[in-house]
Order: sequence, then C-alpha cells, then structure tokens
Amino acid sequence: MRPTAWLVLSLALLPQCTASRGSPSDAGPAASIARPRYGAVMTEIGRRFELAGRAAKAKRFELAAFEVGELEEAFDDELPSAKLPKEGPTASLPAMAEAFAKTHPAALATAARAEDGPAFAEAFRQASATCNACHEASGHAFIKVPAAPGMSVPDLEPIAAP
Repeated sequence: MRPTAWLVLSLALLPQCTASRGSPSDAGPAASIARPRYGAVMTEIGRRFELAGRAAKAKRFELAAFEVGELEEAFDDELPSAKLPKEGPTASLPAMAEAFAKTHPAALATAARAEDGPAFAEAFRQASATCNACHEASGHAFIKVPAAPGMSVPDLEPIAAP
C-alpha cells in the first residue's frame, strides 16, 4: 500500500480508535480533574497543624512557620473546591473554613516567625477551639483537635473512665 493510502486509511479509522467508553477525556478537561474529598483535605490540614505544633514545641520555629504556610495553602487552594461530606450538616462548612483561614494561620505564622513559644501556644489553642467548634457543628464532634501543641491531631489519647 502506498504511503498516501496508509494516511487516508489511518485518518478514516482515527475516530473509531479514539472513541472511548467513559474516558475522562470525553467529558472535557474539567471532568478529568477529580475534586478532592473534604475529609481528605481536612486530614492533610490536621497533619500540617500537628506538625506545626510539634515543631513549635521543639523550638523549630522555621519548620513551624513552613507548616503553617502549607496549612494556609490547603485552606486557600484545596478546601474551597473539595466535595463536602455526605454525612452531617455541611452547609456552613465553607463559611466556617473561610473564617478560620482569615484569622488563625496569620496568628500562628506571626508567632512562629517571632519564635515566640507562648504566643504560638495561645494561637494554637484558639485555632484548636475553632476547629473543634466546626467539627461539632458539622456532626463530627468525635474528631477532637488538642488545645496544646505537640499532641497528635486528632487527639488519640484514651478517654478517662467516668
């Protein structure tokens, strides 16, 4: 077969070869980008919050400031586009997350840059209280964020017997 014939045959078969069944590219570019789940982003936020607290407690304030910056990025870049949880009242989550992002990361970053352990601990305590209030409002009160830097997030300490 001549090269021109191969080209014509290839172009004729191209639509059949590229037609896919349920491929993400069929739905357009936006469909190929999966939205993260809210819980997955919150897990990352919890990890960054824990690391910032542990770093500050160890007087590694440069690392604490870095982790707070990563925390800010998660609130600014990932959380707004995340899929809300299916369980619990979630309508207020975006507004609560936005309010958190406007207040707490800046206070944590300021304290970390100043290498001020007590100020960092107070900013951490206030951020923790806001986290726990949001968890309660969204039906996730069982996810407790510790008030003191250096503990795991979520709080996994045994519950005292009544």
